[in-house]
Amino acid sequence: MLEGAIRWIRRHALASGGIAVSSKQRVTYPEVTGYYVPTLLAIGERDLARAFADWLVTVQRDDGSFGGPGTDERFAFDTGQVVRGWVAMLPTHPGLDAPLRRACDWLVATGDAATGRLATPAPGGAWSLGARGEVSEAIHLYALAPLAAAGDLLGEARYRRFAERGRDWHLRHVACTRFDAPNHLTHFYAYVQEALVELGCHDEARRGMADVARWQQENGAVPAYSDVPWVCATGIAQLAQVWFRLAEPTRAERALAFLAALQNPGGGFFGSYGVGAAYFPDQEPSWGVKYAIEAEQRRIASHFDATAADYRSDIPEDDGRVRAVLAAFGDLDARRVLDAGAGKGRYAALLKRAHPRAEVTALDVSAEMLRHVPPGIATVQHSLLDMPFPDGRFDAVLCVEALEHAVRIPEALRELVRVLAPGGTLVVIDKNEAKLGALAMPSWERWFDAGELTALLRSLGLDVETAHVGYDGREADGLFLCWTARKPRAAGLSASHDAAAGAAR
Repeated sequence: MLEGAIRWIRRHALASGGIAVSSKQRVTYPEVTGYYVPTLLAIGERDLARAFADWLVTVQRDDGSFGGPGTDERFAFDTGQVVRGWVAMLPTHPGLDAPLRRACDWLVATGDAATGRLATPAPGGAWSLGARGEVSEAIHLYALAPLAAAGDLLGEARYRRFAERGRDWHLRHVACTRFDAPNHLTHFYAYVQEALVELGCHDEARRGMADVARWQQENGAVPAYSDVPWVCATGIAQLAQVWFRLAEPTRAERALAFLAALQNPGGGFFGSYGVGAAYFPDQEPSWGVKYAIEAEQRRIASHFDATAADYRSDIPEDDGRVRAVLAAFGDLDARRVLDAGAGKGRYAALLKRAHPRAEVTALDVSAEMLRHVPPGIATVQHSLLDMPFPDGRFDAVLCVEALEHAVRIPEALRELVRVLAPGGTLVVIDKNEAKLGALAMPSWERWFDAGELTALLRSLGLDVETAHVGYDGREADGLFLCWTARKPRAAGLSASHDAAAGAAR
């Protein structure tokens, strides 16, 4: 499902900038372009994410706001989704600081300072659902969440305070957790549930998801509204990812399996399916693809959160993988080190003990795994495909039995190389494709041919050596391979290296 969805994005990213509204409406949608940015980063499409973020700067209104396609009306929800995109991009693209502040200032200035409510469109306008009334203003929680995140990132406490007032007001005055409201299309309802998670309201989100679960069928389907027989594909994708976030993988997997069966040959999804379908039934909205991708990505993080207890927190210093890492890195005194896909941080902890003055960072997709990382090591929850560090941040980068879970291998390697400083060393240890079947593995896991990764790393401009290594008290038997790659001291990658990496994809 993932690769088909990515192909859809590439076909519908417009040359003029941003993502199209749908397969039939070839006009750019700023709101959706904004919230596509973190999705693109999460799958390693950093160049396209940056292009989207930069295009949004060019179409920002003078007052800092954004509107829908083909209208001069300003919308708080749309502006909030651009904030969401810029927040995701800012750590590696600091030039977005000023436009991000303008967008946040507009949201706060045009909202109600006392309650944190954002302005909604006039009745009968853009949010009209006909006989069902208006879209619930609870979806503004999905704009308040990125506003709060922007406040933390920019050091602007007033943004977070406004968002928290808005969160509290909505929870007191708006039906946020009852799916049977007539205006609760699954797409809109899931916005609210995801926002509640982002705003720290996990108990409320669990109540909301337990309510909609009453309508989930055995095949994973959930009706678009509580009183119709048809389904909204986007809503099902969104509900799946929220269930994954809330550690309810059984419901999430059922929803995801149902969604996968709906995917069209071109990689997209019609807005709705079934008798009476009334939400983009004959076209593929771009946001449906976004949320399908996010559900797939959340699936992996959820797996490791749920199985964290199965993984060890330490590793003996005489393990063959440890010996290979220590030999490759040499003296790390006062150096910056990244353990990418660190799990519970057992390699990070070992490197910190061996080199107390090293600055060690552990990155992993699983919050539950990172909870076990020892003190003195910085932790960052992100995937290998989207590391929120500037180019060349680390002198040494380690990736042990994590690349196999990245799904998009060339993109993950490119990201590992991007954050490696010129002259730095990258060590990748992972399993040998020739030994497939030796261990149980989840469906998305990849094992590698020695030549495959060697060629990809060389295409990115690195000098590479490959060796078999021992593990768990055993001598090398071919199961584990170690790639030691060194980045030339000349800063940056050449155009030819960039082209070669693209060709490898």
